[in-house]
Amino acid sequence: MAKRQKKDHRLSNLSRRQGVREIKQSFLIVCEGEKTEPDYFKAFRMTAATIKAVGQAMNTMTLVSKAISIREADQKRKRVYDQCWVVFDKDDFPAKDFNQAIQLAEKNGFRVAYSNQAFEYWFLLHYNLYTGAIHRNQYKDMLTRLTGMPYSKSEGYGAVMYNLLLSRQQQAISNAETVLAEISHGNPAEDESSTTVHHLVLELNRYL
Repeated sequence: MAKRQKKDHRLSNLSRRQGVREIKQSFLIVCEGEKTEPDYFKAFRMTAATIKAVGQAMNTMTLVSKAISIREADQKRKRVYDQCWVVFDKDDFPAKDFNQAIQLAEKNGFRVAYSNQAFEYWFLLHYNLYTGAIHRNQYKDMLTRLTGMPYSKSEGYGAVMYNLLLSRQQQAISNAETVLAEISHGNPAEDESSTTVHHLVLELNRYL
């Protein structure tokens, strides 16, 4: 009579573990820009996270209030996010409004990826360590020269920039950190030029 083979419980347990899908991290990213920023963040090739990135054409305090309402509306639909972010620029808005928007966001559980003056400063940091005041009106021409193609805010161009700049991303993160270390004194509205977009980028990169 043939002996019955013993079942290898280690293999069985391994098989069960492999069959269980890990719960993905979920991001809500509410952006001031309608196209560039949402398209940029949607271009991240996520494998262990989901992203809802939306552009609202709103600024500072208004954007933060809208982001809070979006999260609340989604919660009523049983959609809860692990991380909630707002992405907005200083532009020419009053310093008080800009700083209060950051405080309101953080008070309500949002993290902030701000840029002073504008989001394109993050793109510039992929090429050089730009310091000091640079007016946002200069960004377009600077990026056109650096990338060798006309910079655009048209739909889908944020994804183009993500793919174009991906190989330089670590340099941009390092440059952004260097700038903040040198000029950040607890008053983001006065810290020109600077950005914290890399904080969000680093979080997204954890789930690629």
